[in-house]
Amino acid sequence: MKRTSSLTIRIASAAVTALLALSATACSSAPKARSGGPAWVEGQGAPEAAGFIHVQTPAGATEVKGGVQHGFQDTTYLISFTAPTADAETFIADLRPEEALRANTPRDPKTYTTITPWSHLGLPEPETEQKVRTASVCPPCIKDERRSTVQSITIFIQDIGDGRARVYLKAF
Repeated sequence: MKRTSSLTIRIASAAVTALLALSATACSSAPKARSGGPAWVEGQGAPEAAGFIHVQTPAGATEVKGGVQHGFQDTTYLISFTAPTADAETFIADLRPEEALRANTPRDPKTYTTITPWSHLGLPEPETEQKVRTASVCPPCIKDERRSTVQSITIFIQDIGDGRARVYLKAF
């Protein structure tokens, strides 16, 4: 009887230890990579994103950054730049948003997560920033032949002061 009790206690102890280890792993703050999940494409950046979306950044644009991520179902293209506000507004108008840009209510940067993070480009998430307006575009819906292969474009434009704005585009 003692042997069975001792064996049962050891098995139960091992099971509890394993569950605690799994629990600690699941609750850690570091994101875990999933095999077959989204992956950034090496060597593809702003030129490839601009080419896919069929846009040219304004002549006065600076801090141009971009990336391409192969995901579960779609490939996502990110491009961001800063430009004089008037140039940024003209650029956005050419995308033909389906609705007027609306104010974005900033989300908590400590809890906000996304599958395609702008942090990959060294930028904050526009959804967490102040003075951001947003809209979306469905090029096939508005019959924009220039972008017939683009299914969706999410637009963010942030007033960064001194007559300049940061534009963020996410497309697939």
